[in-house]
Amino acid sequence: MRRALATLAGLAAVFPAAAAGSPPRTQTLAQGWEMRSQAAAPAPDQPAPPLEGDPEDAAGSDTGGATGQPTQDSQWSPVKIPSVFNTKAVPSEYAGEVRRYRVRFTGPATPRGFRWLIEFESVRRAATVYLNGHRLGRNADPYTPFTLEARGLRPGRSNELVVLVDSRKDPRLPEGWWNWGGIVRPVHLIPAGRAHVDHLGTMSKVTCRGPATRCTASLLLDGYLHRSGVKELASTLSVELRSPSGRVTRRTFRLPRQRGERHRVQLSMPVPAPVLWRPEAPELYQARIVLRDRGAVQQVVRRHVGLRSVTVKGGMLYLNNRRIKLAGASIHEDVRGDGAALTEADMNTIVSELKELGANVTRSHYLLNDRLLDKLDRAGIMVWSQAPIWQRDRKANVLKYPSQRRRAWETVRRTVLAARNHPAVITHSVANELWSRPDERPRVTKRYLIRAQKIARDLDPTLPISVDINGRPHHPEQFTYHRFDMLGINQYFGWYPWVANFDDLPLYLQEMRDLYPELALVMTEFGAEARPELADAPVTTKGSYAFQSMHIQRTMDVADAAPISGAIYWTLREFEIFPGWRGGAGQRPPEFRPNTMHQKGLITYEGQKKPAWYVLHRYFESSALYPAAARSARGR
Repeated sequence: MRRALATLAGLAAVFPAAAAGSPPRTQTLAQGWEMRSQAAAPAPDQPAPPLEGDPEDAAGSDTGGATGQPTQDSQWSPVKIPSVFNTKAVPSEYAGEVRRYRVRFTGPATPRGFRWLIEFESVRRAATVYLNGHRLGRNADPYTPFTLEARGLRPGRSNELVVLVDSRKDPRLPEGWWNWGGIVRPVHLIPAGRAHVDHLGTMSKVTCRGPATRCTASLLLDGYLHRSGVKELASTLSVELRSPSGRVTRRTFRLPRQRGERHRVQLSMPVPAPVLWRPEAPELYQARIVLRDRGAVQQVVRRHVGLRSVTVKGGMLYLNNRRIKLAGASIHEDVRGDGAALTEADMNTIVSELKELGANVTRSHYLLNDRLLDKLDRAGIMVWSQAPIWQRDRKANVLKYPSQRRRAWETVRRTVLAARNHPAVITHSVANELWSRPDERPRVTKRYLIRAQKIARDLDPTLPISVDINGRPHHPEQFTYHRFDMLGINQYFGWYPWVANFDDLPLYLQEMRDLYPELALVMTEFGAEARPELADAPVTTKGSYAFQSMHIQRTMDVADAAPISGAIYWTLREFEIFPGWRGGAGQRPPEFRPNTMHQKGLITYEGQKKPAWYVLHRYFESSALYPAAARSARGR
């Protein structure tokens, strides 16, 4: 229910307390948590659960006699939330384990007609939730928010919330990052009246017929209206937008009478004299959205909104009708000392490092933390948002199972719903590095991709939909890709043995342009490992700092001349990865085994810049966001 109901939590310090007659305030459950171990991780040779069901349902079931009943206090230790089980990547713990969390809190006052929901922004991997000894439900998606009704919550009295967190991972479900376990993002109590809208999307439709000063704009609202406790709803939705200059626009919509329990609502509101969001001037509107039923306030949502258009024309990417060139570095939510449970300071560091590098875009393999997305909105750093469907049709080929395709599509749906409210997000990518010839696998890869892009496009018709691929030279045209607006090209020419010849890269990029002339192409991954034990090795040695610097320079020279819309380096910082990662730089000395560190980063895990950082920084500093304008200026 990301951003639909929980927005008050992030803005509590900005806006005054709710007035009498308004819904109660959202509460964040951040203090008083305890944790204890529940069960050992499965032995390495333990058979994996059957994939025809849910691979994490078996691994994440209520094992070890798990119930919601209290246990002896001596077994519990205080813990902060968000947090991970262990902030150090211990190879023997990669398979995951089961731990139990609990928190005791006084139930908030509950006005008549209201109830409470519990939102978890992210629990890795699976969570089973109990309130006062009763099972509320379960979630098995590690990277997106989920919400459960807080049945049995006792207002004004003590309550106990217990969360069984199971980070055990099916080895056939591929992920190229560390298996962090824990409640890694905040937990909220959210009020819901007899009418409430969840997954409320606030998107923008902008049309520019010339410069950005000649644009029209509309705010698009999209969500699901729920009815609870009454036979029929007679609701209105009021929207107030305050521009950066203080101009206020108001509109009230009368919603159709609703007898069903759930109904999708889609609305459009013109915004006069729009002030557009741009990386160089990331202007944001303040929005206040009030849902009423028969005049009584049921829900108040406050958030920031950015108006902008992102389109593809003639195979190039445009922002607000100006052609743009992406230049940036990808990130993982993985910081030394905190793992995936980022603090405010961690997020501020990530944003400042991207800004210092000169990046105008970043990318991750999963939905980013909502507060981090807020910060990127304000910083003017664009986001290539992606659902974490990585290589699932390869090796074990889990996508061959219908249940796994349904699960992957649901992850796409939840990822888009959470990301679509952020103006920094410029595309929704539905997968990363699936089989690069999907037409040859019509019942698995092609079927997944066609359905995934339809889901993404339905939920956010305002943005280009993309898929990231790791193709090879001379692959035949894949007609499946023409269903998309953009292709992310992951390429490691000159690094991995299967694309050893770097000189093939320019031809490959031109080949892709010829095959897909209508699609915007972006180099979404490239890079080379740089390891400390090879720091001073010569430029001819893969894994040396000198090789990494050289490789970045030659790749950017090619990308700059290629008919594409920019390049995103992999990655800004080093991050923890699965044990035994070799990274393409050959066998590691015994003292570095089993390695758990991915070292293509420009910055070490400890925070030191490698020489390659300065190479990419110089390139980004001289790279124009609007290449056409830069050429025009040079021509004068």
